[in-house]
Amino acid sequence: MAISETPATGQSTSERGSGRTLRELSDLITPMTIRVAVTLRIPQKISGGGQTAEALAAATNSDPDVLERILFHLVGVGVLTRDDDGRFGLTHVGAQLLEDDGAVNPDFLDLDTVAGRAELSFIRLPDVARSGDIVAYSAQYGTGFWDDLGKEPSSAAHFDQVMADGMQKRVQEIAESYDWGALGSVVDVGGGNGTLLAGLLRAHPGLRGTVVDRDAGPATRTFREAGLTGRAEALSGSFLEPLPPGAGGYVVSRIQSDWNDADVRTILGHCADAAGAAGKVIVVDEFAAEEGVRTDSETDLRMLMYYGGKERTMEQVRALAADVGLSVRSLRRAADWTIMELSSARGG
Repeated sequence: MAISETPATGQSTSERGSGRTLRELSDLITPMTIRVAVTLRIPQKISGGGQTAEALAAATNSDPDVLERILFHLVGVGVLTRDDDGRFGLTHVGAQLLEDDGAVNPDFLDLDTVAGRAELSFIRLPDVARSGDIVAYSAQYGTGFWDDLGKEPSSAAHFDQVMADGMQKRVQEIAESYDWGALGSVVDVGGGNGTLLAGLLRAHPGLRGTVVDRDAGPATRTFREAGLTGRAEALSGSFLEPLPPGAGGYVVSRIQSDWNDADVRTILGHCADAAGAAGKVIVVDEFAAEEGVRTDSETDLRMLMYYGGKERTMEQVRALAADVGLSVRSLRRAADWTIMELSSARGG
């Protein structure tokens, strides 16, 4: 059995499971009580000083008896403390629930956020395992993740910000690892609130760009606040539809894992059509490891359950690109990400 490294901990997948009992590995009670505590903002309410279960129930509009039983369980598993006066506090583990420390992102535990809501789609994993073609989120909620997100402006804004926060950590490396300025203009396909494009424009003063995403508003605000209005614009649209043609480059970042094979071909195909023989299609992503070695199985399963997608290897993306007439021209590293430059095989 292959041993793979897990980026978040540096431990192999076998090491992460060692020392834990089967009961601990299969327990659903602890994860759900933690998520309920985060959703009710329990960590924030007791961070400044302990609170009794009764006071916490009143502050969260919760049933006192049920909440106390949840809190007692969290004491038992080392997330909370309880003193002789019945006041609950945070352990060093529980303190991690206050903010994203790089290991735990509370946004993914809060059941009122889009990420937390999506996590509940794992209840459909048996159906997905049996069929292979059911999208769990759609089966759970009766609508697709992206359609659902579009109905909730606040959730969409939250999702865009979470994605932007992750991108912000990498923008400088990405901007410095490729000659974006030589493209003249770029279209960031599915560019969210414009964080990546804004970073590229700041680093390459002669570059112009456009974001195409479901809602142009967030990117428009980003460009305005960054003083880039004259060089950047945002268009509302779907990358499953034809894209505005004629740019020097079409950037696809953190999209390929969110869709099934057919949709990825469609997205890359629209990029290829818009780029033509002279333009480039540039995939900026953290690819999965070689086939058979899953370095991030948790993310891979989330892509499956949320969208029917998967974490793809570089070779898998290369094959999907080839299906729509694109071939790899260069590969460049940007820290732990890769910049894959594609161009039309027909164009030479």
